[in-house]
Amino acid sequence: MSALIPADQRRAKARETFFEHGQIPTGLIDDAIVHSWQRCSAARKNVSERVQFDTVPRSGLIELMENNRILLEAATRPLEQLGQTVNGAGYSVLLTDDKGVALAARRSGRCANTLINDAFRQGVNLSEANIGTSAMSCAVLERRPVLVAGVEHYLHANRVFNCAASPIVDPMGRVLGAIDITRGNPLEPGSALSLVQQCSARIERQLMGMLSPWLMISLGWEQSDPHATSDLLVALGPDGQVLGLSPRVRELTGLASTDGALRFQDLFDLSFDELVDGFRGRNHPKTVRMHSGLSFSLRPVDAGSRKTTRRAASAPLAMRVPESTDFGDHAISRQVNQASRAMEKGLPVLILGETGTGKEVMATSLHNGSAFSSGTFVAINCAAIPESLIEGELFGHADGAYTGARRGGAPGKIEQADGGTLFLDEIGDMPLALQSRLLRVLETREVTRLGSATPKQVRFQLICATHRNLSEAAKEGEFREDLLYRIKGMTVRLPRLSERSDLQSFIVDRCRALTQGSRELSQECLDGLMRYDWPGNVRELVYALTHADALAEPGEVLQLCHLPEEIAAPTTMAVRSNRAASKRGTLKTLERAVIEEALTIEGGNVSRAAKRLGIGRATLYRRLKVANAGVQ
Repeated sequence: MSALIPADQRRAKARETFFEHGQIPTGLIDDAIVHSWQRCSAARKNVSERVQFDTVPRSGLIELMENNRILLEAATRPLEQLGQTVNGAGYSVLLTDDKGVALAARRSGRCANTLINDAFRQGVNLSEANIGTSAMSCAVLERRPVLVAGVEHYLHANRVFNCAASPIVDPMGRVLGAIDITRGNPLEPGSALSLVQQCSARIERQLMGMLSPWLMISLGWEQSDPHATSDLLVALGPDGQVLGLSPRVRELTGLASTDGALRFQDLFDLSFDELVDGFRGRNHPKTVRMHSGLSFSLRPVDAGSRKTTRRAASAPLAMRVPESTDFGDHAISRQVNQASRAMEKGLPVLILGETGTGKEVMATSLHNGSAFSSGTFVAINCAAIPESLIEGELFGHADGAYTGARRGGAPGKIEQADGGTLFLDEIGDMPLALQSRLLRVLETREVTRLGSATPKQVRFQLICATHRNLSEAAKEGEFREDLLYRIKGMTVRLPRLSERSDLQSFIVDRCRALTQGSRELSQECLDGLMRYDWPGNVRELVYALTHADALAEPGEVLQLCHLPEEIAAPTTMAVRSNRAASKRGTLKTLERAVIEEALTIEGGNVSRAAKRLGIGRATLYRRLKVANAGVQ
């Protein structure tokens, strides 16, 4: 009967039952929330107490990032995709560790709630012990997605939050943290939980790939299924040892965590050698019975992670085919082929293009087709890492180099790229001091870790990318001219998505790829996508299609109403003409307008505005000074 009561009334009744009558509100709200209330009550938390969003100290922040390096690396792209998808709906996005400390946050530009903005900051302690009930802590402790709305929060002060969170489980079965979306307005329960579940599943898939398995297999329900179930994955070593299992496979096998040495034969009624022989002979999918009696069709899948592309010479299966250099658009394909020839001669490549045009996809393709493809593809976004941390990320550190440094030291991205490809994304935002150090590495082919005096020889090919005009940046003293000459051996320019000659076929192909061929676009939906100006380029298209896939019913053709509001709205053409009209102003006028908009969104906070713009705080102050002088 409780299901027939409106949600707001059920929540109010549950709160009255628990806090006023001291009884368990059975069947009124999620048991995960009740369990949290019981823990908070046992800890003698006062429902009226003030919320303190405490942050870890600076030295602790470095250690926090280091301890969660793998999770942060796996979550970077899924977090960006989720943020773009939900931003228009007013959601802010959060990634926490297993203790509830914020590792990364993306606040919605439409969020004016100061409490949410205060909470969604890197290093803030959002544990249950500190802020009471939250979707993140419930998801981590219950190991399942949880939605916590308004009055379901233990503390009165947190009633402004409406949250949905999903736990992130690593291949060994350990909960690493949670992904959360929050806004002040009531949630859309189905879509909110679906979005965080999809995001956590993608992070878990990235974590599986980062194991660099000798063989990754996916389990499907039937042989005729051309797309085996992507969330049923097993990562295997060369002798059949199980390196990791996806959470769904753990549910099927009843293995909460990997204890001891587990092998393929411990799960399936088939020897590992028989499986490999079958795959070598292209005999897949192969139907195999598990010891539990369940039968699945097994298929090999590409285990490459976002950051690393490996082709082990000893791999038994010829399953990884180098990515095609045909990008659909003839001008892009011609430039890629030219860049590939330049790299054969040892020249670095500089990729120019707006945010979201596919610069990293291009870099990965160039790596896969190069003589260094057997090495590691290592990517670092120079604009996404705080200035205080990027030096250690790039050059590594020796033992005891600073407080919180990893014992024994750690290699930086340059060392990791030895024998492979180093991709420096948004190099135009690299601090000047680091530009000098990078220039020296390129000249000497030696890298020295922080806190060490011993250089190490490195050999790698270099690909850089930026959305900035580096020649102008060099004239303004924001980029070293000598470094610019070092990195632009061959320049590739990527067009905006709306300028591609193959736009319609590109949209259709992306839809099929994202949905594994399970979705089609209605003509109205395709027309809407073709009309839109795509300021976020390919990345925004991916987010839009992901958003539509999440909202549509299983098997339903994607309709215009499934797209984000700003794309589905009939004013799209007006938006395009307004944007074109705005471009008639001078560059300085446009720059000032963009800066003012960022400052307005961030409530006048210069540091946050600089981060939003992808530039340093000092650079922003300098440009503000120039802009103000121009007005005077």
